Amino acid sequence: MFRNIFFKTLRDMRVSLFWWTLGMGLMSLYMMTFYPTIQESSAELQEYVDNLPDSMMALFGGQDTIDVSSIEGFLSMELFSFFYPFMTVVFAVMYGAGFIGREEEDGTLDVLLCTPIPRWRVILDKFAALVVFTLGVLAATYAGLIIGGVAVGIDDWDPGILLVGTLNMLPITLFFGALALCLTGIKGGRGLGLGVGFGFAAGSYLIFSLGELADIPRWLQQLSPWYYYRGIDVLYDGMQAGNVALLLGLTAVLVALGIWGFERRDVGV
Repeated sequence: MFRNIFFKTLRDMRVSLFWWTLGMGLMSLYMMTFYPTIQESSAELQEYVDNLPDSMMALFGGQDTIDVSSIEGFLSMELFSFFYPFMTVVFAVMYGAGFIGREEEDGTLDVLLCTPIPRWRVILDKFAALVVFTLGVLAATYAGLIIGGVAVGIDDWDPGILLVGTLNMLPITLFFGALALCLTGIKGGRGLGLGVGFGFAAGSYLIFSLGELADIPRWLQQLSPWYYYRGIDVLYDGMQAGNVALLLGLTAVLVALGIWGFERRDVGV
């Protein structure tokens, strides 16, 4: 039962994986099939978007102008800037906090740790399962975009750019998952991981998105992980290698800190 924590964790996540992939895939499919309607009324909608207050536009990533008549502008504003990444961060924080915290609260973690499997392996295998889970959800998201685009005959799009935009969500998702996992590894229980994970995700997004309007210092904005995600730009400018490397590097550091704390503390049973 405990010979391979990675596969056991994936097995335990299989129902959630099914519903998350189905939900994100169908949402992508729906939004792509909805796009031709947007094109038909693009002039009126663009006028509405252009007249939105700066504070509202900032919540979509800070762009002054977004061409909603283009597929890139439509998806950037509706999905990649806010909705998609926050959905993936939700499951990342929930699982990151629950991998160790839930088992500890349920009293089953001590059974796992009685086996010859070292604690560092438990953390790594569970986080590896989160990576696979995230890739599965992103694959379904991308598939929904492609199927929807083909179904309605969109011709002014680049599937490769959509793939880049979808994969761009991986680093930010894993970062917040690693943060929650790190806190539960060091402290134990799910509460701290869930509270800090969701609180930091929301608070740091507001710091990034409203930074210019609220005169928040640039150095403080740069402390927000969302500053390096920039989903509103990715379909236009592609991935920024430096930003991706930074987020993945911080993710690795958080996992390492989680291992360090988990190996040195007493486990509550």
